[in-house]
Amino acid sequence: MARLVDKTVLIDDSDIDLFIQRRFLEVYNFSNQLVLYKSADDALDWLRGLTEDTAPDIIFLDLNMPETDGFAFLKTFSDLPQAVRSKSRIVVLTSSNNLKDREEAFSYDNVIQFITKPLKQKDIEELKMLIVKA
Repeated sequence: MARLVDKTVLIDDSDIDLFIQRRFLEVYNFSNQLVLYKSADDALDWLRGLTEDTAPDIIFLDLNMPETDGFAFLKTFSDLPQAVRSKSRIVVLTSSNNLKDREEAFSYDNVIQFITKPLKQKDIEELKMLIVKA
């Protein structure tokens, strides 16, 4: 089965959540390459050095993290080089089911989906449809 995207990034401060999400995406052959970050700041530092050719296709982002949370990441992401922003789409994957969080997340151009943990097969199927349409 062909993988849907070339490069995917998971950003979550929880080792357990990162492990579960990584395994889930591997089982569903979602991506050729998975890059994991426990810190939004570390992920942003990495993204700043990328070009359109090396930027990830999809970023799964947790909202509730210490230091730099998901919303701070989204705000800073908006200032990254156009080459990265034009390629990378963001999926918010969070424990929050707050409508206000959902609305705020979708106010950022690169956010294409808001998923409440845990990641489920139905979420991947919906994401696949969004990616194919894009």
